Amino acid sequence: MVAFESNLDMKGTYHAVRYFFDKKYPIIKRKSGIWGNVSSVVLDGMPKQQSHVNNVENRMVDHSAYAGAIYAIHYAIAGCTDISQKIIKQRFINGLEVYKIREIIGIYGHATCDKKIRIAACEFADCIEPSCDRFKVPEDIIPNLHVYIDDTEKTTN
Repeated sequence: MVAFESNLDMKGTYHAVRYFFDKKYPIIKRKSGIWGNVSSVVLDGMPKQQSHVNNVENRMVDHSAYAGAIYAIHYAIAGCTDISQKIIKQRFINGLEVYKIREIIGIYGHATCDKKIRIAACEFADCIEPSCDRFKVPEDIIPNLHVYIDDTEKTTN
């Protein structure tokens, strides 16, 4: 299910997906609150000073956006092939080393395993876009993870 664009940079897309799971996914997970309980606002009946900013409402909106992002990520993983699902979960989410991934997927050649990991990253990049549309995730939370050869030529010149 890898994108069939001829100018797709598989290596660049792999690095974008890896960066996403290394740097952005932990932040999304923390801000989503999926790992903890969400409780309702408790009112004590005591008068308070008027505030022009509703921080509780803003936090709930942020929580909702990040929770949607977590659902979109897991939905995108489910859209990948079985072997890519294993690779994404074990390599990017659980952080296993490549030699352990080889044992899990039953591929022992280094080059073959690297290619499978890159394909898994490209499949995830393909699946995350419609997942973000489905769960209404803003692009500033989960950006487009595809990298194209035209983009890399512009940055290197």
